Amino acid sequence: MPKPNFLPVLLLLLHTIFSFLSFFSCSQQLSASQSQALFRLRRILEYPPPLSSWNRYTSFCYLPSSASLSISCSSTGQITGLYIAGDGRRPALSANFSSDSLFTTLSRLNSLTSLSLVSLGIWGPLPAKIKRMYSLQALNLSSNYFNGTFPDFKPMALLSELDLGGNFLGPEFPSLANSIATLVLRKNNIRGELPVFLAALDHLEKLDLSSNKLSGPIPPLLFSLSTLRYLDLSANKLHGALPSSLSCGNDLNFVDISSNLLVGGLPSCIRTNSSNLIVLNSWNCLSAADLKYQHPNSYCMKKPLAAVLPDSNKKVGSKSNLGLILGVVGGIIGGILLIGFILLLFLRKVKPEMNGVKFLHKPIDGSNSIPVAKRTPADARHMSQGVIIGTLGITPYRVFTIEELEEATNGFDSSNLVSEGRQGQFFKGWLQDGSTVLVRRLKLKQKNSPQNLLRYIDIISKLRHRHLVSILGHCISAGEGNANTPSIVSLVFEYVSNGTLRNHLTEWRKREMLKWPQRVTAVIGVAKGLQFLHTVIVPGLTWNDLKIENILLDETLTAKISNYNLPVLPKNKNKKVDCEIPFDVWEDGNFGSVQNFENGEKEDIYQLGLILLEVITGKPPGLQGELDAVRAQLLKSLTDSPAKLGIIVDPTIRNTFAYDSLRRAVEIAINCASKDSTERPSIDDVLWNLQYCIQIQDGWASSENLSTQS
Repeated sequence: MPKPNFLPVLLLLLHTIFSFLSFFSCSQQLSASQSQALFRLRRILEYPPPLSSWNRYTSFCYLPSSASLSISCSSTGQITGLYIAGDGRRPALSANFSSDSLFTTLSRLNSLTSLSLVSLGIWGPLPAKIKRMYSLQALNLSSNYFNGTFPDFKPMALLSELDLGGNFLGPEFPSLANSIATLVLRKNNIRGELPVFLAALDHLEKLDLSSNKLSGPIPPLLFSLSTLRYLDLSANKLHGALPSSLSCGNDLNFVDISSNLLVGGLPSCIRTNSSNLIVLNSWNCLSAADLKYQHPNSYCMKKPLAAVLPDSNKKVGSKSNLGLILGVVGGIIGGILLIGFILLLFLRKVKPEMNGVKFLHKPIDGSNSIPVAKRTPADARHMSQGVIIGTLGITPYRVFTIEELEEATNGFDSSNLVSEGRQGQFFKGWLQDGSTVLVRRLKLKQKNSPQNLLRYIDIISKLRHRHLVSILGHCISAGEGNANTPSIVSLVFEYVSNGTLRNHLTEWRKREMLKWPQRVTAVIGVAKGLQFLHTVIVPGLTWNDLKIENILLDETLTAKISNYNLPVLPKNKNKKVDCEIPFDVWEDGNFGSVQNFENGEKEDIYQLGLILLEVITGKPPGLQGELDAVRAQLLKSLTDSPAKLGIIVDPTIRNTFAYDSLRRAVEIAINCASKDSTERPSIDDVLWNLQYCIQIQDGWASSENLSTQS
């Protein structure tokens, strides 16, 4: 019997094993250039936490995917997908970061089809070389600090998903390839009208352009795109009426056109919600919607004043027209001369009274105080134009339903409880539009009338300013066991998550962002917010717990005062005795009372002085003895050489300030932090002098640039 021949079978088995091992080895190990690119990327991004554990033994293609890191590889050892996300919005990377270097490194990953770098603090322009990444099909760079104009995305013919939301890009709309299916550009600085070519993107499924500065009408053809499923144009300045004949695509299932300036009725296809389509249209001036959540027509019909120019086609050479023009011109010139003469007489009369009121002067006989402008609570009725301007552009105040707030806070779940104390409960929440809010829950006093509560809510609704953590709205609801009696008021505030002013002075990553001009600008913001609080109602809001920990900075480094006082209502008609608030919170004699308005105003100025001292020196003022020593040291430096003052300031800002700008700020701080409250300046004088500091700084910076260029 012949022996069986196992050799062919053995050879086949060995070939299979070697093939498998070869494939496994190839797919397990990245090419050297790909690994080097990843390590260089980690260094450029300044070692974000998801990448901190990498070492030379890391098998990148076999790292487990997580919410913050995911890497995909091809069988040939090339990276095809890269996803890196920070935990929350990361502060901007240091001054050494270069977006150009970042994309030079990324371009070495030439097989990349999907790239996501989210919330990593990346800043700077989005370089044109990004178009070299031809293989990209999905690009997500959201929640960073990219600024400048959009690059040209047209050469990226395979790109179908683009998310650049939460940056500072604009003002022009980007050019795009026809392959785009998902386009998210929310929360940028895009201006102008919606481009017509959007209606020609026949693969577009999701379009989110919310929270920009878009204006003009909405192209009707946008709604009828056959592939479009999701459309969000909310929080812009889009205006006009939508045509009644407008048609919608069959796949459209979400439309948000809220918080614009739209008027008229709604087309039938987006008039009502259904099981297949959700429509949000509040805070326009629409007549076919729930008027309770719409502005009056006058709100949307405001137009800027414009000069009426003569028709260029008309002849203007006739003698009658010439005589009329000469007569008008002569009348205007005569009127100007008369007004100028009257103004000259007025200035001569009041000039002696104005000397020294607005300017800080060199100390004389050891005194270094700014003349204080006295102001009574009645004067606060007249808000300055600057104060009014600070209230523009704030999200409209609204009434929330308890269902909205329960959904936002997951039923006021304890996991969303930020703090709880004598001033109520504070919950973090997320509204349907994606914005984050802070909900403050307050119990009503048992003996509180509905009229008193409504009057109080009307006052609270005015606490909205660019430099305050502004109130967005309220909700009155019943507590447990009181189904028919309102007993809880929820105040909804904007949520600012970029840290405090002190964080930016002490944490090394953030310190690099706050040079001298940014620091003065932040204090100016605090002063503007304080000026608003002192003048928004009568009496003003004082004793505002103005600590540096309560000054928050948003993503654009705009300073916002948090934890300011609630207003009070007088108990009797003459408004001269006791005050109250309708909430069951801790109160003391300083809680915004009428009698203590002037003392509280001076206390706020004192606290502002402490903030300015810390901004200058980079150190907390400490106890009273330490504060006195710092004041004395700064006061002495004003009479010594400029070098002495330069030694005292925070080392981070050295060589970034004009000496006269810093000197003026030191004088303001010393006056504000004076022990004698009568020597503390008014908030108007403080604000004027701080703005003068910026003028000096800008002039110095311009001259420095000119000397560098020459």
